[in-house]
Amino acid sequence: MFETAADSAYETIMEKILNGELKPGEKLSKRKMAMMTGVSVIPVIEALNRLENDGIVESKAQWGSYVTIPSPERVNDIYALRIAVECQIIRILCFRITKEQEAKLRDIAGRLDGMNYSEDNERKIQELHYLFHSTMAEFTGYKTLMDSLKKVDLFNHLCRAVASRRRYSDVPGDWHMQLVDAIASRDPDDAEKRIRSHINDSYEAVIKEMKGEYQRF
Repeated sequence: MFETAADSAYETIMEKILNGELKPGEKLSKRKMAMMTGVSVIPVIEALNRLENDGIVESKAQWGSYVTIPSPERVNDIYALRIAVECQIIRILCFRITKEQEAKLRDIAGRLDGMNYSEDNERKIQELHYLFHSTMAEFTGYKTLMDSLKKVDLFNHLCRAVASRRRYSDVPGDWHMQLVDAIASRDPDDAEKRIRSHINDSYEAVIKEMKGEYQRF
């Protein structure tokens, strides 16, 4: 695909935020970002606007743009969105998933659940995790659900960049396959119950790492 200067700046700044090089609260000077990304200020402005829409950059009048600070309040806000989005996704799939789509989800879930956590494969686990949940969103056919899930995933990456590491050994070995089984059962109420439990487990781990109070959704 053809990549514009704004696309290049967007990807570079996002990667540096998610790997912790650009830290929460750090000011993102347009000139500094232009030098860092090797493009002019105009595409940097577009990139920062896109990152702000994604939720990992914020801006204030008289101050400019800065990396979002993942406070407990912000975590609560994002996870409320995730619960709303993923509960709707799984309910829709209970009514319309095809055998081919179910097989694809089982393939991803099997690979994801079968991976043992280590620092070496942490990135791969994160990629497979997003692939699993984004594929569910894709199968609904609704772009709004897909875009919302991307926003949630980027914020989760931001949290991981500043919090202690999640121990994947603490979760069930068939964590994601259980969700596919719930969809295949065609019982939307049971499937929603399972996805709520799945998300609350992730939420509680993140919010405890952020040293804040949490609430179950």
